[in-house]
Amino acid sequence: QDVQKFSDSDKLYLYLQLPSGPSLGEKSSLELSSLGTAEHMHACSWIRNHLEEHTDTCLPKQDVYDAYKRYCDNLGCRPLSTANFGKIIREIFPNIKARRLGGRGQSKYPSLYCYGGIRRKTVVSLPPLPSLDLKVTET
Repeated sequence: QDVQKFSDSDKLYLYLQLPSGPSLGEKSSLELSSLGTAEHMHACSWIRNHLEEHTDTCLPKQDVYDAYKRYCDNLGCRPLSTANFGKIIREIFPNIKARRLGGRGQSKYPSLYCYGGIRRKTVVSLPPLPSLDLKVTET
């Protein structure tokens, strides 16, 4: 009954506070002890909500990280380092390839490193909210 008093935004906030990520039974190639749990959760959430696999697309790594960093700044949380963020991207999208646009030493511009095989989602949707209605079952 107390849950019904919460507004939708309060329910969303509580939902986002729930733990997520691999269950204890799943083995992760990423060493979670080296990352803050909240930072890891925010990075995974952002990646899943904003990126998707697409074989013909290449995204500059720095652009992806900058967008994630802006998300963290808006949330008021500390972003992961670029290296740890890259590890999570490779864990979520194991088929991506690292690509370099521009030849080595043949351009007056520095090489641009990209994630090959992912793109920004064209429609970003809010995560589904769980039903928080408490139902009493008679036994």
